[in-house]
Amino acid sequence: MMRQLHPLLRGHTDQSFAEFLSDRPVAVQMKARERRVCLVHARQRAEDAPNAGIAAAYTKTAEAVEEELVQLLHDTRPADPVPFPEPPASSGPQTLEDLLERSVPQPRNLRISNFLRFCTDLFPGGRDVH
Repeated sequence: MMRQLHPLLRGHTDQSFAEFLSDRPVAVQMKARERRVCLVHARQRAEDAPNAGIAAAYTKTAEAVEEELVQLLHDTRPADPVPFPEPPASSGPQTLEDLLERSVPQPRNLRISNFLRFCTDLFPGGRDVH
């Protein structure tokens, strides 16, 4: 009795297996396709074998080819991309006035803050300019 296929190999069509291999070098793609064809034929021959001895030989061959193919896929797996950090979630819409209030906490800079508020009032839309 044959064991289940490895999860990397289960459920692939020729096209989906080609897409799965698309990010690997061409030599690896060709070898993996060749090994997959051998695996499919060996498993089919094991199922169709006229006696238990021949079926056992094909099963052994299929399992060896499957192990080789899985090892090839693991060894040539592309590196995982480094994820960029997500920006912090904002607490709500920020107006220019909110930003000015946070950036000028000291009372000695009150003159600059008042001047900047005056300048922002000159923009169309007043202080709600983003």
